[in-house]
Amino acid sequence: MTEQFNINQFNCSINGIGQTLVWAHGLCGCMQSEDAIGVYAWHRFPKKLQLIRYDAVGHGLSMTADSVDGYLWPNLAQDMLNIAHHYKAPKPFILGGQSMGCATSLFAALAKPDNVKGLVLMTPPVAWQARAAKVDYYHKIAKAARILGGKGLAQMNAKHLDKMLPDWLIDAHKHSVLGMLDGLKSMKRQTLNQLFTAAAYNDLPTKQQLATISVPTLILAWQGDEAHPVATAKALHKALPHSTLHVASKMDHVDDWPELISEFCLGLQS
Repeated sequence: MTEQFNINQFNCSINGIGQTLVWAHGLCGCMQSEDAIGVYAWHRFPKKLQLIRYDAVGHGLSMTADSVDGYLWPNLAQDMLNIAHHYKAPKPFILGGQSMGCATSLFAALAKPDNVKGLVLMTPPVAWQARAAKVDYYHKIAKAARILGGKGLAQMNAKHLDKMLPDWLIDAHKHSVLGMLDGLKSMKRQTLNQLFTAAAYNDLPTKQQLATISVPTLILAWQGDEAHPVATAKALHKALPHSTLHVASKMDHVDDWPELISEFCLGLQS
């Protein structure tokens, strides 16, 4: 582990004891926004498992990075491993996350394969050729973020939630879905600019690299979200040797996800 790591830079939450799941949120999210949307139901996560959650660098109540490099996915993966190490998570542990958190988990598993016994990948982000087609888009958002800041970007996104979430999920959570933007509102212009600049450089590991990840993997995808296409989830499922894929097309399916995650983690207990 690197000597430069400082746990005080991260806002973390630890509950339960035993087999550990280290969980990472998505881009421009945080623990607060995850709790607001009402999909994760972390309060129902089994107490006989340990759940470590944290706000990624530059997000929520965690400190910002010094440069764009701090937001590159392999570096976020090192943060995840450092946090697991700091809290003495029993090895091997389970890693998981949503969108950016998926990428973080995959790169962490590649960096320290002996430390990881399972992966939970929720709504994997657009990747490979499809992501390359969005590079200009990410640079435009980076420029807009530098001008608008977190509050302005949140207001813009509130008008286009259908670009961020499936319509059926928005309809089911009308009372809480705007809460997912709460974490974005307080984010600084420079941070957002660096985050989206990094997004233009980021990509998932190659399929050849993915084929070397031999641990059980739970993949959760949903239909109707262009930023998290089912095509990415299916490609991951094909590339990862020991993966299971669930694709949601309605809210009832997503309501089952907390139980699927809990059962998956319980099934990996030593």
